[in-house]
Amino acid sequence: MGTLTLSASAHLWEQFLVGALDGEVASVPEAPPILSRWQRSRALGAPSTGLPDEGPSVAGVALIERRARLEPVWHEVRDILDLLAAAPMPSGRVALLADREGVILATRSSGGDFRDHADYVRLVAGACWDEVSRGTNAIGTALVESSAVAVVGPAHYAQRHHGLVCYAAPVRDPFGEVIGVLDITGPASGADPLVLVAVASIAHSAEARLREVAWASVAAAARGGLEARLSREDGPVLLIEPPGRVRRLNGAARSLLGMESSREDIAPGRVLGLSWRALKDAALRGHALEARHQASGATWRVHAEAVGEGDSALAVLVRLEPRATHVTARVRPAVAEVTPDEGAWARLKGSDSEHRATLREAARFAPTMLPVLLLSETGTGKELLARAVHDASAVASGPFVAVNCGALSATLLESELFGHAPGSFTGARSAGADGKLAAADGGTLFLDELAEMPAALQVMLLRVLEDGGYSRVGESRVRHSRFRLIGATCRDLEVAVREGTFRSDLYYRLQGAVLRLPPLRERVDLPELARSLLSELCVEGGHPPSTLSAEALARLRAHVWPGNVRELKTVLRLALVRAGGESVVSVAALPPELGRTPAPAVEQPVSATGLRELEAHAILEALSRSGGNVARAARLLGIARSTLYRMVERFGLKLPPRS
Repeated sequence: MGTLTLSASAHLWEQFLVGALDGEVASVPEAPPILSRWQRSRALGAPSTGLPDEGPSVAGVALIERRARLEPVWHEVRDILDLLAAAPMPSGRVALLADREGVILATRSSGGDFRDHADYVRLVAGACWDEVSRGTNAIGTALVESSAVAVVGPAHYAQRHHGLVCYAAPVRDPFGEVIGVLDITGPASGADPLVLVAVASIAHSAEARLREVAWASVAAAARGGLEARLSREDGPVLLIEPPGRVRRLNGAARSLLGMESSREDIAPGRVLGLSWRALKDAALRGHALEARHQASGATWRVHAEAVGEGDSALAVLVRLEPRATHVTARVRPAVAEVTPDEGAWARLKGSDSEHRATLREAARFAPTMLPVLLLSETGTGKELLARAVHDASAVASGPFVAVNCGALSATLLESELFGHAPGSFTGARSAGADGKLAAADGGTLFLDELAEMPAALQVMLLRVLEDGGYSRVGESRVRHSRFRLIGATCRDLEVAVREGTFRSDLYYRLQGAVLRLPPLRERVDLPELARSLLSELCVEGGHPPSTLSAEALARLRAHVWPGNVRELKTVLRLALVRAGGESVVSVAALPPELGRTPAPAVEQPVSATGLRELEAHAILEALSRSGGNVARAARLLGIARSTLYRMVERFGLKLPPRS
C-alpha cells in the first residue's frame, strides 16, 4: 500500500488562495504535491476557512445502519485503534473509522487537551469529512486517491484544521472496493511519520483478514481445483486478487515474470500492463485481453476466469497464452553459490566444502522436475534438504508431503500412500481416504527410508512414476497424480539392488540427481555448526544466550557422532538444560560418556559394505550408550523404534542386555 505525506507552510497556503501559484500547479513539474489537492478542493467548492457550522452529519438510525455495514472492519481494528489512541502523547489523539463517504462511524480518544479540540473541529461520530465538505484532509483525500496519506498542519485546505496532523489509509473489501478509511488525528505539534506507517499497516492487516474470511467461504473443492489447475497447467497461470496482488502462480509464470516465490505482492500492471479492474471486467464478461510483457516485449493472449459468486470476483485466475511469435520463457540462471541467507537453504547450516558442494548441486537440479535421490546417513538433514529442493522447484506452490517408508508395516504403508476405498479392510475409514499420492498432486512427494519399501509396493510406485496412474486399496478406478519425487535412504541402494532387496528398474528410474550429505564426523565445520545450533536452540527453548567453552568444543570434536546433526542437536539441547542458564556451556554440561568411549567393534560380521557398515556401527554405539535401551538408542539415532528393530534384524546384530 503506497503512502503520501502532504505538508505545506501557512505562507504557501495564503499564496495559493490569492492565486499567486495557479500557474505552478499544472506547469511546474517540481511543484509541491499539495497544490494539485488544493486545486481539486477549490474546484469542489470546499470552504477554505472551514465550515461555519457543524456541517453535514448523520445520526440516529442512518448512523446505526452505516455502522452495521462496516462491523466486520471495526471488529478487526478496534482493539489496535484503542492501543494507538492510548499511546502516551502530551495532548492526546483520536483514532477513528469512517465509511466510504467519509462519515465517521466510531472514534477512540486518548483524552488529554486534544479531546475538546477534536469535538470543536467535529472529529465525532456522524460528522462527514469528505473533500466536498472540508477540502484536503486525510480522510477525504485517502478516499479520493485510494491510498494512505498524511496531511500535516497548513496542508489542510480549511484554515480551521491547520492545527491538526491527520493520518489515514483506505480499507478495501475482498473484492477490491474501498469500503472505509482508518484515521488517527492529533495536534500538528505531535507529527510523527511512523504513525502513517502504523495506520497503513493496520488497514492492510484488516484487508488481509477480510480476504481470509472470504476465501474460507469458498468451497474446499473449489479451492482444491484452483490449486490443481495452477500446478497442472504447462503454461503460465496466476491467481490474482484485488487490488492486484498475485496470490499464487505456477512455475511457468514465475520463470516468465522473473518472480522468486509462489506468492508475490507484485501488481500485474507492472509486468503485463493490465490493471485489476481490467482483469476483473474481462473475467466477468468472458472477454480475452491482449498483454505485453514489459521486460521482454513478448505478447500474450490473456484468459481470465472469475473466482467467486455472482457479479463479484474474489480473485481472477489468469492464463497466459503466447501469441504467434515464439516466446522463450525466462528461466532463472543456475545457482552459482548457495549462501547461508538464501531462504530454505539457510536451515542447512555449515561451511564444510563437501556440504556446500552438495547444496550447490541441489540448487542446480531444484528447478527441474528430475527425481532426486538423497543417499546419506541418518540424521544428516535429508528432509531439510528435500524441503529446500521443493521450495526452489517449479512445484513450490504445491504441497510438500513426507512419508517414512520404514515406520509402517507393508499393509499400512500401501494404504497410507495409495489411499483406500470405504470398508476395504478392517479398520478402514468409513468414508475412505485419498492417501499421500493424492495429497502430493501438483507438489513434491518425499519418501524417506525408501529402501525399506516392500517389493510389491516398489512395483506399484514404479507404475505411478511412469504414467501417474494408481488405484486406491480396494478400488479398481484408476486415479492420477503428478508430483516431483524425492527419495532418501541411509542404505547403499547399489548393494540393495545386487542383493535383490531393491528393484533395479525402480532404482534406475529414480536416478535423476543423486545427492550425498557428508556425515558429521567427516565435516570440518563442527565448531561453527555447534555454535550456530546452540544459538538457535537458546531461542527455541527460551534459554539465555550461551556459548560453548573451548573444552566443550574439544569434547564435541572427539565424538564420532553416529546420529550426525540430529544427535548433535540432542546433545546441545541436553547441555543447555544441564548448564542451568549459564552464559558458557562447559564440558561438565555435556553427557559424561560423550567423546570418551571409543566406537565399539562390530560383534558379528556384516556382509554389506559402505553405508551398511556405517549403519551397523552407529546402531551398536547407540545401543552401547543407551545401556541396551532400544527406545533411547532410537532417539539418539533419530529413527523410530520399529525401524531400529528391523535394522538390527537385517544386519544380524544382537541386542545387548540392558544395564
